[in-house]
Amino acid sequence: MFQRALSASPARASLRSLAVLAIITASTSSAQRAFPFTWDSATQAKGTSDVQLWLSSRSGRLTPFTRTEGRGWVNSGLTGRVDLFYGLELDGQFGARDTKDLDGRISTLIRYRLFEPNEVLGVALLARAGFGAAASVLEARLVLDRRIGTVLLAVNSSFERTIFWDRRDAIETRLEHNAAVRFMVTPEVSAGLEVRARQALQAGAYQGTGVYAGPSVTVTTRWVWFSVGATVQVLSDKAAGDKGNGERLIFRDDERFSLRLVMGLPTK
Repeated sequence: MFQRALSASPARASLRSLAVLAIITASTSSAQRAFPFTWDSATQAKGTSDVQLWLSSRSGRLTPFTRTEGRGWVNSGLTGRVDLFYGLELDGQFGARDTKDLDGRISTLIRYRLFEPNEVLGVALLARAGFGAAASVLEARLVLDRRIGTVLLAVNSSFERTIFWDRRDAIETRLEHNAAVRFMVTPEVSAGLEVRARQALQAGAYQGTGVYAGPSVTVTTRWVWFSVGATVQVLSDKAAGDKGNGERLIFRDDERFSLRLVMGLPTK
């Protein structure tokens, strides 16, 4: 009898855990991210908003290198098709003593959804601008996605230009192309795979292209949602001056590893 009681207790505990989990993971009406790196066309509902925190880390070079990026944004639904992000961006590079820098910007991003992903093809246009004392950033992005049952497919293409007011000699132009697929595990949990190709130019000169791939997970609860993903460099196309450096993947604009966490707190 004592053994039966022991065996029944874990079962009851499991049921209680599932019940608590079901309460915690009640769905929310906010437009949480499907992927940490790749955008989709789903906009925030009109009259609702999220407070979002983005934390990104890029690391891995022959010389010590870590670049950390943070964004604190509010995402507000203006109409059923348009939402607005506004807040602050911070990014800094930490490596050798002479390569440290820290930039801060006031930023805003607007997303306009032309078509729903449940239709033939979801289409959205994004425009972002960040203005700071040391540098300003402009970005344009095209988003395509398609929802088939519990599967979401997304493709992005973006152009980003940085203007260094401090006359810094650094890469200022980046093109990025993303492809991602997400599978719904439960209504509250999804798992995905992202592939990214980042191309860099400096003063019009080609600096190389890195191709990255890695998994992602998105979880939605009643009070908070988060999306986390990691990618690792799997391929590269080097600039002519780097092709004889003896490294298979390393090039001038290289980050071997990328990690991103995005969290959102739904508000009224």
